[in-house]
This record gives sequence, structure tokens and C-alpha cells, in this order.
Amino acid sequence: MLRMENLFGRKYSLNPETLRFEEDTLSRNKKLTLLIILGVAILLTSVGMRVVYDQHAKTPRLIKYEKQNEELRRNYKKLHSELKQDELILTELRRKDDRLYRSIFGMEPLPSSIREAGTGGSETYTSLQSISNPNMIIDVFDKIDKILMKAKIQHESFDDLENAALEQIEILASKPLIHPLSPADRFWFTSAFGYRNDPFTRNTRYHHGIDISGRKGLKIHATGDGTVELAKFNRFGYGKEVIINHGFGYKSRYAHMDNILVDRGQKVKRGQVIGTLGNSGRSTGPHLHYEIRLNNKAINPVYYYFENLSPEEYEMITLRAKLD
Repeated sequence: MLRMENLFGRKYSLNPETLRFEEDTLSRNKKLTLLIILGVAILLTSVGMRVVYDQHAKTPRLIKYEKQNEELRRNYKKLHSELKQDELILTELRRKDDRLYRSIFGMEPLPSSIREAGTGGSETYTSLQSISNPNMIIDVFDKIDKILMKAKIQHESFDDLENAALEQIEILASKPLIHPLSPADRFWFTSAFGYRNDPFTRNTRYHHGIDISGRKGLKIHATGDGTVELAKFNRFGYGKEVIINHGFGYKSRYAHMDNILVDRGQKVKRGQVIGTLGNSGRSTGPHLHYEIRLNNKAINPVYYYFENLSPEEYEMITLRAKLD
């Protein structure tokens, strides 16, 4: 077939039927095939470009997530630093607790087996293993668990110390530590603790307390908090007497009273008036027989009251007893 090409690159062929040159055109099938090939090529090119873009270009969402992750890392590092400071504080509390606070009350330091209670473990944080770079987060969680456990143990230790302190306060309030007669009143000692000549038989006998003479009717005060164990007339020489059980092994006796102003079973406070000085029972004159016993053994009362209490200070104690 005779073909020719013009200046514009168009191709022409001689049509044998019409004997004319006609421009070459593709058949419909060839056009369709060409379009399909062209479309597939464009599609593959687009997919390839998208893959390359996704691999090398950051989307706004990815940029946002990266910023959030970076912020989280900074927060975890800051938290990690703060947890170290908390551990240092707990370590200092532990040191003071064992070496100072517990020693004040005669308590043994807590053993390390209790202080270093086990926490954490790899199996505890299994759920965190699936996240990206879990080590930093697991380390923070582990520190938090250990600090919480140490804080709990320290809290329990402070509870023990508080109970010991309250017990000491109760002991101090209960011990017979003041004089049974106010320093504002006029009185004098007539018999000391220990061996003496009995004023009635003149034989040497052990005197289990001290005798304090004064004007009949002087107020007699409880020398410590406690419960009245006995309040009645003693037929074996003590006359009208009161015995106060102060707890912790301490008891005090007030004998030869003129009047008893408390009842058996009554709670009394240090400084509270429990009776008046008299001459009842086996007595040679108005006086108070004052006695202290520790674990049922008589002890010298002069070692158990403050000699330097002023009348004003003593009055404050008696007023406090009335308010309580």
C-alpha cells in the first residue's frame, strides 16, 4: 500500500477503492486497547508515587503524633527525675525513723526485709511490652510501685511511733509526779521513808511511805491520773484512805484522811482534790501518810514529785484537773 507523510507528520495512505490519499486512523479496537494501556500506566504511576510519598513524606497527622510522643517523653523524663527526689526524701525519713525517732521510744529499727519489700517484676508490666520503646515507661511504673510500697511501710512505722508517743504521754500523765499537798499550804514532814521507830510501840519498823503534817482539813490532791481502787475506812491503822491505781504498775495511797471526796471506781486527774487531811486511824495527830508502789513494791515518794513547783504552777494543775 502506498503511504506518504506531510510536513506536519501526518500519515496518508492510498485508498484503492477511491484512488485517493486518506489520513491513517486507528481502528476502534486499537484505540480502546491503547486507552486501557494508557490508563493502567497512569494508575501504576499514581500508586508508585503515593507509595514513595507515604514512605518519605510526613503527613500532618504523623507530625502531630510525633509531637505528642516527644511531649510524653519529656514528661516521663521529668517524672523520673521527680521520683528520684521522692526516693531521696523517703531514704532520709527512713534514716531519721530508725536512728532517732524509734530510738527515743526504745524501739528497734525496722529490718531491711520489711523496708525493702518486693514489688514489680517483669510479669507485672506485661501489658506495657506491646508499646513502642516500653523500657522508659516500665522503669517509671516500677519506681512508682516501689515508692508507694516504701511510703506505706513508712506510714505504718509512723503509726507505731504515734502509738508509742501517746503511750508515753499517758504514762507521764499517770505517774504520781506531784506533791499531794499544795505548796501554797503550810505543812511539814514528820516521818521519812524507810526504817524508823514506831510512834506507838517504839520498835523499829519499816515505814512504806512518808508522813506530812499540817492543819486539819487541808486539801489532798491526786498525784497522777488514775482510777480510785479503794476509798473507805481501814480498820488496820490507815483510817480513812484512798488508793489510786495509775496503771503501768503504779499505785498511790493517801491515809489518815478527815474526809474522802471520791468513790471507788471513779476516774481522777492529776491535781484533783480527793480528800482532806485528818487524824483518822492509828495516828498521833493530823497528818497524811503518802505512799507509792510500783509493781506492788513500796518506793520512796520523794523521788517522784517536783520540789520546785511554785504555788501558781500547782494551782494551774488543779485547775486543769477541774476542767478535764
